[in-house]
Amino acid sequence: MSQTPNAERPALNVELSGVPASNIKHQTSNVLWRLLDFVLAAVFIFAGLSKIFDLDHLLTALLHLRFGDALIQFRQLTAASPIEFANGIDNFKLVPWPVSVALAFYLPWLEIFCALALVFRLLYRGALILLITLMVVFTLAITAAKLRGLDITCGCFGHASQHWSFPSHLATNLTIIAGLVALSFANRSRERL
Repeated sequence: MSQTPNAERPALNVELSGVPASNIKHQTSNVLWRLLDFVLAAVFIFAGLSKIFDLDHLLTALLHLRFGDALIQFRQLTAASPIEFANGIDNFKLVPWPVSVALAFYLPWLEIFCALALVFRLLYRGALILLITLMVVFTLAITAAKLRGLDITCGCFGHASQHWSFPSHLATNLTIIAGLVALSFANRSRERL
């Protein structure tokens, strides 16, 4: 038999179990972005909860792998004083005392709700914009305090972050900002598709 000149050549796109190769790459990419969503959400939920509840003893028990003690500490969990957080905000000397008190009550809940928006993908873009704004403002406030010679202990993650140096604060903040900006760009590229 003669061959026809317009015969199909075998395709180079290999399909694995009925799924095109490009879809596998896209699914892996989505999983990695969702993982980053969850990691950043956990950071902000922890930061918010550490300002609402006194988590120091619970964290100490967990870090030393004393799970029985951690359960006891969890049962004895007490509310943290918002006045301590308001004092921490006031130490920056950027806003008057009444604004510091209002922020002490409002910011932890804003962090938690924005983190939940990242997890459940509700109002996702707004949550990203708010979290990026919060982190940029906080990073600028810490930098301004350092330049003015103020020695401020951060209450971002409770007492665990009190003994961090300025470079470690800055590195942590810039890493979180980079992750949030990456999620924002990934979200925009997904919406275009």
